[in-house]
Order: sequence, then C-alpha cells, then structure tokens
Amino acid sequence: MSQRPANEGNSGSRHVSSRSSGEMEASIEEVLRCIHADDPASANTVVEDWSPEDLADLIVHMPLTHARTFLDWLPKQKASRVLADMHWNYRAALSRTKSEGELSELLGAMPPEAALETFRSLPKRMRGRVARLLTDLESVQNAHKYPDSTAGAIMDRRVVMVPLECTVSEAMEAIKQAFELQGTAGTVFVVDADRTLVGIFRPRDLMVAAPDTPIRDIMLADFPVIHAHARQDDVAHITEGEGYMSLPVVDADGRLLGRITPKLRERILAEEQRKDLLRMSQVSPEARATDGFLQIVRGRLPWLLAGLIGATIAAFIIGSFEEELEKAAILAAFIPVVMSMAGNSGLQASGVSVQVLASGSMWPGDRLATRLLRELAGALSNGAIAGIILAMLVMVMSGLFDIENAPRLALATSFSLMTVTTIAALVGASVPFGLHRFGIDPAAATGVFITTSNDVVGVLVYFTMADLFYF
Repeated sequence: MSQRPANEGNSGSRHVSSRSSGEMEASIEEVLRCIHADDPASANTVVEDWSPEDLADLIVHMPLTHARTFLDWLPKQKASRVLADMHWNYRAALSRTKSEGELSELLGAMPPEAALETFRSLPKRMRGRVARLLTDLESVQNAHKYPDSTAGAIMDRRVVMVPLECTVSEAMEAIKQAFELQGTAGTVFVVDADRTLVGIFRPRDLMVAAPDTPIRDIMLADFPVIHAHARQDDVAHITEGEGYMSLPVVDADGRLLGRITPKLRERILAEEQRKDLLRMSQVSPEARATDGFLQIVRGRLPWLLAGLIGATIAAFIIGSFEEELEKAAILAAFIPVVMSMAGNSGLQASGVSVQVLASGSMWPGDRLATRLLRELAGALSNGAIAGIILAMLVMVMSGLFDIENAPRLALATSFSLMTVTTIAALVGASVPFGLHRFGIDPAAATGVFITTSNDVVGVLVYFTMADLFYF
C-alpha cells in the first residue's frame, strides 16, 4: 500500500512505507473502529510509535471525512509533521475544512516551504485571514504581498547566489554551503551589492574553468527573467524550452526575489489545465473532487440557475406561438429547458471527474461509491432548488400568458427537472471512471455518453412525469 505521491515531500524524496500492506490495512480498520466509537485515545495508541511518513501513508488511505477526524486527534506537532510529509494535493484536501486558527497553528509548525505550499492551496477567501494570523512566518507573509496566481506568490524563495566579484573557487564553496543548507544548487544566480541580478550559470560550468577565473567571465548576462507580478499562465510560457534548472524572479528594480523551478512549472501547467477544464464545464476553479455536497451546491448552482432562467424565457417565447396547437404543445416547449439543465449538470460532474483522472489527484481512500453519494446529495439539492424556481417561473408566466392547467404544468416540469439533472450528474460523475478503466480517454468520450443519456433517459423521464402530473 505505497503512498505515491502522498508523501513526496518538498525535497521530492520518495518514502517507502516501513509497514507491510497487511499491517497497514489492519491498522486502518482499527483506527476506523476507534473513530466510530469516538475514542481518540485508543486511535493514538494504535499508531503511537509510527513515523510521520507511515502516518501520512495510513491517513490518505482512509475515507477523507475519517482522515480529517483522525488528523484532528493527533497532537498538533505530530499532525503538522504528517501534513508536511504529504503531497500538496492531499495536504490541501485535509486542510480546507479547518478554521483559520487551526490552520495558522498547523502551518506555523511546518517547515517554511511546506507551509507555503499549503497556504497557496487554500481557498482565496481564507488566505488573507490566515496570513494575518501568521505574522511571524516569513514565507507566507512574502507570498501574501503579491496577488494570487502571480510569480511572486508562487515562486520558490530558496536561491543560490554569489557576488559578482567572486572567483570560481569562491563560487564553488558558496554552492557547497548552499547545498548543505537547502539541498538544492541546480542554478546559481550572480548579484551585485544591491542584490540586483546580473548573471546566471550552472554549477557544471565551473568544472572547466580555472579556480581563479572571475565569475563574470563564465556567467551568462543575457537570459530570461520573470517579474514578480507576471501572471501564472505567462510564467509557464516564459520558462518553456529553457535548459536551466530554474529561472529568476525579480522585482521592478531587478533585485532577485526567488526562482521558478521545473517542479513549479509543472504545477503551474497542471493548475492552468485544471482551471480551463473546469471553466469549460461551468464549474468554479476552486472545485475539488473532495468537496462535500454543500460545496458542490455553492460551486455549481449559480451556473445552473443562470442557464435555467435563460432557457425558461426561451421556452415561453416558443410556447407563445403555439396557441393553435393541441394543449400538449406547451409540454414540448419545455423540453429544451429540461434537456439544457440536464446537460449542464452532467458536464459539471464530468468536468471534475475528468480533471481528477487527468491530474492523478484522486484521494486514495475515497471510494467511487462514496463520491457518487456526495454527487447524488449535491445533484438532488441543486435539482430541487432549480425545480422550485422553475415552478415559480411557470406560475409567474401564467399571469402573462394563457397557460392551461398552470399548477399541473409547474408540477410536471419541476419534478422532471429535478429527476433528469440528478441522473445526468450521476452519469457525468461515474462515466469518466468507467471509460478510464477500459482504456478510453474520458475527456474525449464523456460528452457523448452524457448527451446520449440525456436524449434517451431525459425524454422518457420528462414524458413519464407529464403522464403522472399534467394529463
């Protein structure tokens, strides 16, 4: 039960759990029994002698709600060490439901870079309040100086720099000391007395130079730089194709502030792709696969209601020209409303599922059945609210248009809307995982399944409801 990339820490080291698969599974079952019995003391006893790495492995293979509970039961210092050892995706999932006070306490006990990664992963509405509580944590305070999604907010502040006037031998000694302190020395920056960036080189460039050679003779003075206020999506394009391990981030005066590493660039690209996919699916970029049903409602309902109002108005315009048709013609006018809402619901759910599969950020202990239950609760809530609003719109429009049996029409259409949107959300959430299992690209094929299910199941449900409530 290896937890990759769960405890791939800031240094990128890979941990192999010292616990056997059987021992890990037995321990998870025992901890879960303690959680159900509300017995934190016994749960802590089960893992009393466990290392933070093994605890991280155990926690991410538990269902997320139980993982959060167990983390809360751990002593704060140990909980911080466990979080710091996790992949930032999992760290973010565990942290998102905590209060600002709890987060500031956990972040304050983490190594600076782990604290900064966790801080960046928090929802925007929480970052300002957490930063105000963490006045003594320099990495968070520095990141908070810059707008979200800029180079200054996401850069790595661990840099190796040497003065312009040093020699090759002096530079090699500085690089050695930096590596011992920071564990990194991939790219070296040359600065003047004011920390203004004037050059860049790689440690291997020193191997072919004489020890007394001035650094200015081997450094490159012409290289790309990234300004601290550059947008995150621009950063990825600036660094693309560059052969250096890192590129410098500078302020308006050219002073060195930090660096963008290849690892950061990969995260930027993945984050931009994730946001683009969610936006295309009309889902908030803040959405995560681990969201509870209330977060699902808040993140998706506004888009659904916006589509509902527009589609409802279009349906009444069409229906106003149907006076000479049979009374069932008004039902036909509402087919686009129900189908459009179902399509939006299915696309929202499928967008999150496809993103999870594309980024590999599925919570290991989160079973598909659990996620579908969350989707079901969220979809039922969204569908019920949308159905009520649709029924109200029908009754309001009945005062402007001559609509026969308006109450029955409102009942039939609202129940149809709730049912069809719920089915579409479940299809959208589950189909990508089924396609992935059979080796089919979910991003390319999910839309076809959603459209087909809406056309067939949606129409059947719609006319079934019409038979029950309208005729």
